[in-house]
Amino acid sequence: MATILIKHITFPFSLLLFMFFEFTTANAMLINDMYEFCKETEDVNFCLKYIGTDTRILDARDFHDVLVIAISQCQIQVTNATRQINKVRQKFSGPIGARRIFFCHKYYQLASAYFQKAYGEAEDDRYASIAQISATYGSNYMRKCEDEWKKNGLIQQSPFTFYNTNVVKLLSIIQVIIGKIKYG
Repeated sequence: MATILIKHITFPFSLLLFMFFEFTTANAMLINDMYEFCKETEDVNFCLKYIGTDTRILDARDFHDVLVIAISQCQIQVTNATRQINKVRQKFSGPIGARRIFFCHKYYQLASAYFQKAYGEAEDDRYASIAQISATYGSNYMRKCEDEWKKNGLIQQSPFTFYNTNVVKLLSIIQVIIGKIKYG
């Protein structure tokens, strides 16, 4: 009786696994390919976390699709940082803190616009290198926010460094992707 029950439970699971691997890898990058790619980046674990576990990677046909995912991950970091700005606004309500928050908010709006532009460019396979340039401009605005915390008064640690660091790492991944697209 237990053997029959196990067969009835494991068969659907086995079928599901077969379908997953059979149909998702037909057009998608293989998991081994993703790992090999991430080994070429500066931070393998970061790459696997932000690119390799993105559910869209299962549908990625080539490095153009991976580029779109990486730029999208940059936009997610900007969105999360903007939410963080709203959360910490009261903590930095003095004149210097309010000024820093004001400029960071403006810089993140500009960064978001550049990452949206980069996303559109990356979706069009012909503009991969241009997408990288737009993403770099977006990152530069995030860096300007970081610099605000070192100006006009007491130097403070930016409450947005985590997001800026993630985008810098994503840009290094984008650089590897662009190399693969160009010389692929």
